[in-house]
Amino acid sequence: MLLFTHVCKSITQDEYDKKAYELKQKQYELNEKQKQLIEADETFSVILFKLMDLASRAYELFKFSKVEQKRQLISFVLSNLKLKGKILEFELKKPFNVLINLGNCQNRSNWLGREDSNQVN
Repeated sequence: MLLFTHVCKSITQDEYDKKAYELKQKQYELNEKQKQLIEADETFSVILFKLMDLASRAYELFKFSKVEQKRQLISFVLSNLKLKGKILEFELKKPFNVLINLGNCQNRSNWLGREDSNQVN
């Protein structure tokens, strides 16, 4: 059987002050990082809301816009536009490509989790 002994070592006031200062600086750094993350999260939420609003009104915005505004909307959403005969080929820019992919999921039943969750009878 092994016995462990605990050795207490005292530190000087200077060592204590130095360690307390280091810990306080680390606390300030962590608080600043937390503040930045909260601000980034709030900014992301605002941008996401505006993006969803734009996406939901895109047809009306496009339909009633002037030619220059239509070009801006197209360049905002699409890239690599090519006309092959009567077929327009394009790529959706981020994040629109993700939104389209979410809407085109073939098997949405895997979103439900348990058999009885989120189902309306």
